[in-house]
Amino acid sequence: MKLHLLSVYFLGSSLVCAQWSGEPRIPLSHTTGRAAAASGMFDRNGQKADPYRLTVLRQRTVQHSFADETPAEREIRLERAAAIKKGFLHAWNGYKKYAYGADEIDVLAKKSKTTRNGWGATLVDALDTLWIMDLKEEFWEARDFVAKLDFKKDGGQLAKVFETNIRYVGGLLSAYELSLDKTFLQKATELTDLLLPAFNTPFGLPWQMLNITTGVGSSESPGKTSTNLAELGTFQMEFFRLSQLTGNATYHEAAQKVLTVMLEKNNPADGNPNYVIPGLYPIDFDMMTGKFTNRAAYWGGGGDSFYEYLIKTYILSDFMLQRNLELWTESIQAFKQYAVARSNQGSLFTGFVDGAKFYPYTDTFTNFIPGTLALASKIVGSETYFKLAVDLLDGGYTTFDNMPSALGAEAIRFVRDNVPSDYLMLRENAKQQVSEYGFALEREYYLLRPELIESHFYLYRMTGNTTYSDRVWKIWQGIQRNCRVADGYVGTADVSVDASASGTMNSIDSTESFFFAETFMYLYLTFADQDTLNLDKWVFTTEAHPLSRQMTFDGTF
Repeated sequence: MKLHLLSVYFLGSSLVCAQWSGEPRIPLSHTTGRAAAASGMFDRNGQKADPYRLTVLRQRTVQHSFADETPAEREIRLERAAAIKKGFLHAWNGYKKYAYGADEIDVLAKKSKTTRNGWGATLVDALDTLWIMDLKEEFWEARDFVAKLDFKKDGGQLAKVFETNIRYVGGLLSAYELSLDKTFLQKATELTDLLLPAFNTPFGLPWQMLNITTGVGSSESPGKTSTNLAELGTFQMEFFRLSQLTGNATYHEAAQKVLTVMLEKNNPADGNPNYVIPGLYPIDFDMMTGKFTNRAAYWGGGGDSFYEYLIKTYILSDFMLQRNLELWTESIQAFKQYAVARSNQGSLFTGFVDGAKFYPYTDTFTNFIPGTLALASKIVGSETYFKLAVDLLDGGYTTFDNMPSALGAEAIRFVRDNVPSDYLMLRENAKQQVSEYGFALEREYYLLRPELIESHFYLYRMTGNTTYSDRVWKIWQGIQRNCRVADGYVGTADVSVDASASGTMNSIDSTESFFFAETFMYLYLTFADQDTLNLDKWVFTTEAHPLSRQMTFDGTF
């Protein structure tokens, strides 16, 4: 098995031009009183990272040079970047006018909304976007707001631990690395320390919800002890980096213990009936037993960022966390074999796997996979898996491109090639949609989500192929037509209807913080100067918060 894994990984305008200047700012790591990383350094065979392989991986580049970009292509790209920045300011000014410092804005109602404890989720989530767009006045104004935050005042709400980490902690860490203002690091540390009581459970698995004031955790379902794979496994990047910046290994160990317990309590060799395909981890989990509670494995909502953080934390760790690499390798091999299928229209999609049974259902969250997989494939030199990423991206794009609005539904069902029962099981209107679009709309709304844009950004940065950036621009035009309103942007209720053709907008008054943090970040970066957050120097969290890849790691904090 060890030799097999090794072989797999050795396959072969003024508004824009001044956005990013100089080399990335690299925070200094601690050099005294260093603590060893006790978890994640060894794979399950007890092997540490090979020194030769470390040298190869650390020297390998993934981003295209863009030396072949023509003056005409550059002009178009910068014009598009300026247009997207203008769109961001339209949304930001609406937020600033009606909801500044609030978690979210209800754009149509012109009022603020408390959804993330009242700590200003949109503002904190958007800090790095402000910085990258060179909106420094707005950035420093937001910094003054952050400096006054009191995280012990919870807005009368339980904190959702996973969301608090990716939106707040990630946003603060990224703002620190970009600006070097210690306020952000202090606040990230303060908030993470308040989250740690969520891990005070029998096996160290974090509760979904936490009373910040009392430190008492709970499941999102009252009286239950259930959680899901993504909410367990999406602390690794932020906690690893916080350990580096503070010299405190506690954060890294807490995040890695989740993997330790998951593996110890769910060994396929022990005959666990719910874990039948090594590497395809069921979504549902009981934190009091440490065991999976059903067999449904999925790389979309509920599972997505768990897999994303396996490989990205490995990258962030300077390629030292060998267990992360091993688990990613096993998972992506199982994914390729069991969790993808071609539709009867020729598109490649991922789906649910229950035991060994495949269900042709996919949601928009799975559109993160092509970008992350392409990044991993470039780093390890696998053309086979890079081709898989391209095919998945092409499939995902059809769910947007085949819609009159140019926007994709929250979820679809498709009919597999040579599996007629998939079609026979559909409702009549779904059959009509399959004939018209190539798939059926399971949830027909679009809520400004970023995942497909994200993956196109990655493929454009890695290949220089303007097909990918042109697709992003087409999606942006769809957002402009169907989601832009007087004071910002909102969701659209039905992607099969285009507002410019119907003359009316069927809106959903929802503008989550990720629209500012992720959607606008990836839209803008697709067209900004290509060295802005160069993929050889930065790695993005699941909330699109860039963390520097230039902090070395030798196994100690």
